[in-house]
Formats: sequence, structure tokens, C-alpha cells
Amino acid sequence: MKKKILISLLALSMATSVHASMIDSLQWVTVDNPDLHRLTPTLTTDYVQLSKASQHWFIGVQGGASAFIGNPVGCGDLFDRIMPSFNAYVGKWITPDVGVRLAFQGFKYKNSNLDMADYQLGHADLMYDVANLFRQPSEHLPKFDFAPFIGAGLVHGADQFYTDKERTRSYLFTLTYGIHARYHFGERFYLSGELGNFTTFRDFDGYGSHGKLCDNMPSLTLGIGFNLGTPRWNHAIDVNPYINQNDNLLAYIERLEQSNKHLRDQRNIDRKTVDELKKILEIEGLLGKYRYMFDDIDTGNAKNNYKGLLSLRSRMKGMNEYSLPYSLQDRPNVLNIPIYFFFELGKAKLTDNSQLINLDELAKVAVEHNLKVHIAGAADNATGSENVNSALSKERARFIAKELSKRGVPTDRMKGVSLGGIQEFNNPKDNRYSRVSLYLEIDDEQLTN
Repeated sequence: MKKKILISLLALSMATSVHASMIDSLQWVTVDNPDLHRLTPTLTTDYVQLSKASQHWFIGVQGGASAFIGNPVGCGDLFDRIMPSFNAYVGKWITPDVGVRLAFQGFKYKNSNLDMADYQLGHADLMYDVANLFRQPSEHLPKFDFAPFIGAGLVHGADQFYTDKERTRSYLFTLTYGIHARYHFGERFYLSGELGNFTTFRDFDGYGSHGKLCDNMPSLTLGIGFNLGTPRWNHAIDVNPYINQNDNLLAYIERLEQSNKHLRDQRNIDRKTVDELKKILEIEGLLGKYRYMFDDIDTGNAKNNYKGLLSLRSRMKGMNEYSLPYSLQDRPNVLNIPIYFFFELGKAKLTDNSQLINLDELAKVAVEHNLKVHIAGAADNATGSENVNSALSKERARFIAKELSKRGVPTDRMKGVSLGGIQEFNNPKDNRYSRVSLYLEIDDEQLTN
């Protein structure tokens, strides 16, 4: 018999030491929760969203003056060559900075002989609004636009004559460039002004040799324009907050996986240790006696079993009033085995009547060793008012006292206290309890502490 007990104690000691050394050797990972919250979309401060095909179109007409400057120069100065000019265009802004347009320009001009002639010019231009460099990106509808442009097209200035009766229209390649400015006095309408020029071959007016870009037509025009649709630009959604939150979540998942790996390793070690202990106890014929030590713990309320009571009986056999165990709460006369009894919400009724088995064992120990009983009733402060919780905790303490009295515990050896609404455990249902502690000696001062 002594050999069996020695083997059992050795096995239990092995389990304790292995478990303790395992915990000490583990490098626990602190898993901090990231700041998780629903993100509110925010817009970027830069204009990065391109316009749709149907957005940001504009049209305009302008009138002004132009002057032909060619080679040969001919007679007369610049002022002798000034003539009225007309300009019409349609275009689209692709971004707030970059736009394209198709334009038609023409009317009258004086050639190198100061003879009146007609000209027509069609061209396509690329525009860049440099005014955006000098204002806030969040300015949805700016008052001013200042856009240099450059482009190319075809111009007709003078027909080519082959005989007195035969001629052909001559279209020459042309470079266009200048500055286009706008002033908005509403979302739709704007005033526009343009200083531009086109350069073409020197035989534009019918005089001079072909093959060199020498003839020019500078012009200054003013007019009015119209935006087809709202000129406001939509900012793109800023993706940086979403990227940052995603990175935090990935890091959080990695920390969780690392922590779970440590827990799985610990669980495997514990399982192997328990299996070995069960084999030893089974060989020695003690498995039935100590099987309670291997039962799984209930996942709901912290369910009581006989482990604490059996430990108490073992300690009481060799104990007298002068050899008292130590307490976790600095009360040397308290036996460190509090037993919890859990109640239904708002009632002094046990959640599970099987808990009465522990009352049977408590009563036997208290009567056998002439112990005093301390009962603390509690309710969760997550539900109910202060008055309701105070009354409910008293009822739960009285319920346990009545049950112990039925089982032979003298009422004069029982003391009770009402804890009211508490938040001792994270789960509110675990705070709906009566806690029973056994004492060798107890006085009123200890009960109130």
C-alpha cells in the first residue's frame, strides 16, 4: 500500500514539476488588440481621379485681331497688316492640369503686298493649366485658369495657280502655340482670352519659296466659353488608412498564430504527461480513485468537483488547532478551499441542481471537524439596480445557509455577508454566486474584512 501511495505521489510530483518547468521555459507572446474600427473614407488632397468620357467638356468662341508676318516681308509695318480674326474651339480637360481641344481660326489677312485675302486654320492643341501650381488642390472651382498650349494643324492661305484657269487649294502644315486664359463667373460660363500664333511655310500667302517655316500669324482674341457639365473635380479616396489597417491586421494575425502555437505545444506536453500518469495509476490500480483529476473542466460556469474536498479531508486528518494551514488572504485560520455555487439570472435558484452534491460534502466536513462556515452572496452589477442586487445577494446566501442547515450544520456556526452587485469575473454569469469557505475559528471582524 505504501508503495502504491509513493508511486502516486511521485507521479503527481512529476506532473507538477514538468508543468512548472514548461511554463517557465515558454516564451509567451503578448497579443495586443489592434485599434479596430470602421474606417470613414477620406479624400486625397491631390487631384488624381481622371474624368469620365462625358465630363469636363468645354466650348468657346472668340474674336479679335491678327497680323500676318511673312517672308518676304513686303511693304508696310505690323500695324498696316492688322485684321479682324475669329476663333472657335471645343475641348475636354482630362485632369485638372491637362486638356485637349480642337479649334478653328480664320477670317481676313493682308499678304506681303498688303492685298486682302482669306485664310482658314484647323488645329488640335494640348493644354496645361499652370495656374494649378499656385493654388490649393482642394479648390473645387477656381476663378482663374492660365493654360499654355501647343499643337499642330493645316492652314489654307493662298491657292496655287498652274494656268490662268487652273488652280488648287493649298493646305500647309502649321505649328500652333500660345496662352489661353479663363475667368469663371459661374460653374458654367467663363470669359476667355488668348494670345497665340501659328507658324507655317513661307509660301502661305503665295509668295516665297516652299520648304521653310517662316510665315507667322500672331493673334489676340477675347470671348466667352461654356462648360458642358459641372467643372468640379472628384478627389480620389485615400487608400493609406486602409493599407495601414490591413498591415496591422496581418501583424495581429501573425502574433495570434505564434501565441496559438505556444498554447498548442503546451497542450501536447500536458496531454502526454497526463497519459503517462494515467498509465502509472492504472498499473497500480489507483486510476479509479483518482479519475476525477483527469475530468475535463466545464466550459460554462467554473464547475466544482471533489478535488478540493478530498484535499481538505486529507489535510484535516493530521491537523489540530495548533497546526493550521496558510491562507491566500493572510487569514491564518481560513481553510483555502472556497466552493462556488452559481445561480440563475435574477433568482436565488441554482443553475444546476447537481451542485447540491458539493453541499452534501461541505456539510459532512463541517460537522465532522466542527468547522464554522462563511457564506458570501453576490449578484452581477451588469444587470439590476443596486437595491435589487443587494437583496438578491442576501437571498442567495440564505439559500445556501438553509441547505446546509438541512444537512446538519448548526445555524450558530454559519455567518453570511452580502456582496451586492460585483464585477469579479469578466463573464457576468460567473458573478451570480454564493461562495462558501470553511474556518477553524472566525470572528465578526474577519467576516467584514
